[in-house]
Amino acid sequence: MPKILSFLLFTLFTSYAFAQDKISLKGKIQDQIQLPLVDASIIIGNTADSLQIASTYSDENGNFNIDIPIQDKPVYVIIEDPIEGIYKKSFEKLTTPYDFGTVELSIQRYELKEVLLTVDPVVVKNDTIEYNASSYAVKPNANLEALLRELPGVDVDDDGKITVNGKEVNEILIDGEPFFGTDGKVALENIPADIIKKVQVSDFKTRNEKFSGERSRSDKSSINVTLKEDKKQGYMAEATVGYGTDNRYEANLMANYFKGNKKFSLIGSSNDIASTGLSNGAGSFGRGRMGRRGGNGITNSSNIGFNYNDKLNEKLSVGANYNFNHTYNKNENYTRQENLLPDNIYTTESNSLSKSENFAHNFGGTLEWNNNLTKIFFAPKYTHTVNNASTLSDSKSIDENGQLRNESLANNRNESKSDNIGSEITLYQGFKDKSYLNATADLSFAQSKQNNRINSSTVFYNSNNPDDIRNQLENNNSKNNNFNFDLNYTRPISDSLKLAVGSRYNYNFIENDEITWDYDEITGQFVTQNDLFTRFTETNLNKITPYAELQLTKNKISGTLKAGTDFYNQRNFGLYRGDNYNLTVQETLPMIEANIRYKLDNNNLSFNYRYNTSLASTNQLLAIENLSNPLNIFVGNPDLDPNRAHRLSLNFSNFDRKTKQGFNVNLGYNYNESSIVNYSSVDENLITRSTYTNIEGNYNVNAGFFYSKQLSKAGNKLNLNAGVQTSYARQQAYRNSRLYTAYNSSISPNVRLTYKWNEYLTLSPSYNLRFSNSNYENYTIDQQSNTVHNFSLRTITTWPKNLTWTNEFSYNNNSRMAAGFKRDFFLWNMQMMYSFFNNKLEAGVKVYDLLNQNNSYTRTISDEYIRDERNSILTRFVMFSVTFNLNQFGGKSNNNQNFDQPRGGGMRNQRGF
Repeated sequence: MPKILSFLLFTLFTSYAFAQDKISLKGKIQDQIQLPLVDASIIIGNTADSLQIASTYSDENGNFNIDIPIQDKPVYVIIEDPIEGIYKKSFEKLTTPYDFGTVELSIQRYELKEVLLTVDPVVVKNDTIEYNASSYAVKPNANLEALLRELPGVDVDDDGKITVNGKEVNEILIDGEPFFGTDGKVALENIPADIIKKVQVSDFKTRNEKFSGERSRSDKSSINVTLKEDKKQGYMAEATVGYGTDNRYEANLMANYFKGNKKFSLIGSSNDIASTGLSNGAGSFGRGRMGRRGGNGITNSSNIGFNYNDKLNEKLSVGANYNFNHTYNKNENYTRQENLLPDNIYTTESNSLSKSENFAHNFGGTLEWNNNLTKIFFAPKYTHTVNNASTLSDSKSIDENGQLRNESLANNRNESKSDNIGSEITLYQGFKDKSYLNATADLSFAQSKQNNRINSSTVFYNSNNPDDIRNQLENNNSKNNNFNFDLNYTRPISDSLKLAVGSRYNYNFIENDEITWDYDEITGQFVTQNDLFTRFTETNLNKITPYAELQLTKNKISGTLKAGTDFYNQRNFGLYRGDNYNLTVQETLPMIEANIRYKLDNNNLSFNYRYNTSLASTNQLLAIENLSNPLNIFVGNPDLDPNRAHRLSLNFSNFDRKTKQGFNVNLGYNYNESSIVNYSSVDENLITRSTYTNIEGNYNVNAGFFYSKQLSKAGNKLNLNAGVQTSYARQQAYRNSRLYTAYNSSISPNVRLTYKWNEYLTLSPSYNLRFSNSNYENYTIDQQSNTVHNFSLRTITTWPKNLTWTNEFSYNNNSRMAAGFKRDFFLWNMQMMYSFFNNKLEAGVKVYDLLNQNNSYTRTISDEYIRDERNSILTRFVMFSVTFNLNQFGGKSNNNQNFDQPRGGGMRNQRGF
C-alpha cells in the first residue's frame, strides 16, 4: 500500500502542468477568396523535440482561440487545411497572448526543416473513424493492445473485450485480411505498435455487404489495422524465456516477415501460468495483464501457429493459417448450492478433482478473386481435436429439515475425438445496369466419437428407492452436418432505392448414437448392452425462406425492409428400448427484418427489428427418457410449439474529433411470444424429473450509456471511459410443477481513467459495480439481491530511462458469499523490465499475487439456485525472464529508431515543405 500511495502523491505533484499560467492564441482562418475555413487544424509544438503541446480546430466562422501554458523555449504553430494549404510560424518563446489576425492559407510550401509534417490524430470519413497511429505515444516494443488503449473512445477491458464508443468490436483485420482468424485475440498480443500506420473503426459488414457496397446493418464494430508502407519490407522477431519459483516457466516466440503484400507470421508459446498469449517485453501487464486467464484450475499450455497472407496480383488474394494447441488442466472444486423450490429449499454440496488434456489442430485458408463485376470469396477450414479427461467426485443433498436424502460417488473417464470440416463460399456478380447477384454458402460437416467409462454409485436414504450403482462403458458417436445457402438478386428502382428478391435454404442433419455396456465381473469386460441407457436419435431439418427486400440509401438515411416466409419441415426419429419414435413437424411462419440508420454530422441513429423463430430440438420433442444423471432425468414433449420472439434495438452514437469526445446510448427489447422452458418436479429423494413446455409473455429490456473523453495538455493526457448498463426482465417458469414469476433487474456502472505524464508515468484506476435484484411471485422466497464491487489500479513508470515498472492492484468484493467462502480479496501483481542495447534485449522480474491473497470464490445467482464455488487457482510466484527483439526493415535495423518521437507530436515523415 505505501507504494500505491507514493504513486498517487507523485501523480498529484507532477500534474502541476495543468495548473501553469496560461496565455491565449487566437485568429481567423480563410482561403484565398476570403471565405472562412471550418475544421482547419491548429497545432502548437515544441521545436526541440517536436512534442505536441496543444491542438484545436477552427469553428464555423473560421475563428480559433486556444489557451496554452507559457512557453519559454522555441515553439512552432502549424495551421493546416487538407485542401487549401498550410501556414507555419515559429517563436523563440511565447510568454504573452498572441493574435494571428486573419490567416490566409495557400498551397505554397513553407520551409520548416526542424518540424515534422502534421497529421490529424483522428479523421472521420463517412461511417469510419480513422486514428493516425503516429499521433499516440506508446513505448518501444508495445503491441496493438497498448496502442488501442491510447485511442479516444476505445476501451479494452481486463478480458480483452474491445468497445469503441460503447459498441463491441467483433472483428480485427490486418490490412483487410484476417490474422489467425478475425476475432483479434492473437493480433492484440502480437502486432507491434510501431509498424502500424492507421487504425480504422467502422460498422461490421458481412462479406456480401463488402462486395456489394451496401451499408452495414450490424450494431457491432470492425477494426482494420493498416501497416506502414516502409514496414512492409523486412522482418521482426521476439523471443522470451522465463523461469520462476515452484518451477513456473514461460517461453514465447513471435516472428513476422513482410515483403510487399506478402506477410508471414509465426507464433509459439509454452507456459504453466495459464497465459493465453505472449506476455513479455512491455510487460505481461501491458500485453495481457500477466497473460489472460480463463476457466478454472491450473493450466499448462503450449501452442504454435503460422499465418500467411499474400496478394498475388490485382485480382487474387490468398491466405492460410495453422494452429496447434495443447493444454493440460487440473482443478479441485468445491460447490455449495441452494436449490430453490416453490415450497422449500434443499442444499447440495459436492467435491471434485478433475484432469483434462486437449490436443487441437486448426487449419484455415482464404481465397478472394476480385475482377470488377465478379467477386469470389472461398474460406475452407478443418479442425481435429483429441480430449482425455477424468473426474473423481462426491456429492450429497440435504432437505429443508437437515436430513440427508441422497449421496453420490463417481470415478469417470472420458476419451473423445472430433473432426470438423467446413467452408464459406461467397459469389458476387454485378451487371452493367447496376444490378447484381449475391450467393453465399456455408458448409459444415462434424463428427465425434466418445468413450465414457462410468463408475458411480448413488445411495438414497429414508426411502424405498433402490440405490443406483453403475459400472458402464458408453460409446457415443455423433454427426452434425449443416448447409446454409442464400441466393438473391438486387436491382435498382431509382438512384436511392433497390429491390432484392431471393431465397434462403438451410439443411441440418444431427445423429446421436449412444450405446451403453455393463461390466461383466466374470469376463472382466463390457459385454452386455444396457437398453435402459442406450438410445439413438436423428434430426433432419429442411427450411426454405423465400423473401423480398427493399433497400433505401440516401446521404443521411438508409434502411432495409425484408419480409418472407419460413417453411419448416423437421423429421425427428428415435430408437429406444426396441421402440421407434417418429415425429414430423411442419410449420409456416413469417420472417420479418427491418433496419434504419440516420446520420447527421457526428450523430448516428440506428433501429433494428427482427422476428425470430425456431423449432424445438429432437431431444425436446421425443418422449425418450435420458437417464444419464440419476438425479436429473429428462424426457421430451411432442406437443411443443416453436419458439417465437420479437427483437428490437435502438442505438444513438456521437463522436466529435475536435473535442475527442464520444458517447453511445443503446436500448433493447425482447419479447417472447412463445418460448420453450423446463417443466420439472422434485420427489422425496430430491430426484429432479424434467420435461418441456411453452410459456408466453417472457420479456427483457436493457439499456446502456457510454461516454469517452480525452484531454491533452503539454505532456499530460487524460482518457475517461465511463458507462452504465441496466436491464429488467420478467421470467416465467415451472419449478416442481408450479408456475412462478421472477422480476429480475440489474445495474452495472463502470468508469476507467487513464492518466499519462509524458512517457514517464501512466496511472489507470477503474471501478466496476454490479447490483442485481430479483422479486418473485408464487415462490419459496420473495426477494434476493447481490452486489459485486471491483476496483483496480494500474501504474506504469518508465523512469529512469530503459526501466519499466508496472503494478496492477485490484480489490474484489461480493456481498453475499456463503459461510466458509471469503467475500473479498486483494490481488497485487508487479513487474520490472530493463532494456539494453537499444531495446534489443530486455530482462525482468514479475511477481504474481504479491500479497498471496488470490482466490477463486464465485457466486452465481439464478431463479432456481444460488451456487457458491471454490476452484483451484494460481497463487503467488516470482518469474525471471529475458526477451530478445530484432527488427529490420528496408535493409536497416529498426531497433535504433526512437519510436516515441513521432508519436509524441502527432507527426510523421521528417522532411521540409
